[in-house]
Amino acid sequence: MKYRKPRTINWVTFLLVGVAGLFVYVIIYLWPVYSVHSRVKGILLDHVPALYKANLMPDEVSRPMMEGIKNSIAAELTKLGINDKAAKIFLRRNPKEIQLEVHFKAKAHFPWPDKTYEFNLAPRVVSDATRVDW
Repeated sequence: MKYRKPRTINWVTFLLVGVAGLFVYVIIYLWPVYSVHSRVKGILLDHVPALYKANLMPDEVSRPMMEGIKNSIAAELTKLGINDKAAKIFLRRNPKEIQLEVHFKAKAHFPWPDKTYEFNLAPRVVSDATRVDW
């Protein structure tokens, strides 16, 4: 039995190039959504030490500190271009762990087929909150 060698350029080659092109197209137009998500997560990571300190304080001291942290995060989100009213900031604390979370929406516009998609993003940072005694 003789095996016929396929041509270098055939329908499989075009299919693979088309799939790769579609993948690159989607990645290029979704990159701003990923970028905003990672920037917001960076902002939250910057505020973890302050929330850790507030968690160690008594309740009457920690409440104003947590409001200050929320206001600081909201100011940085506004600088980033995220609408202050649309974003919701959550600070959770207990003796074992602390959490910072922001819920907001980001949009990605695809020129072809001229559609805009909205994504609900919720970057969260969780850290251990147990007291370390040296």
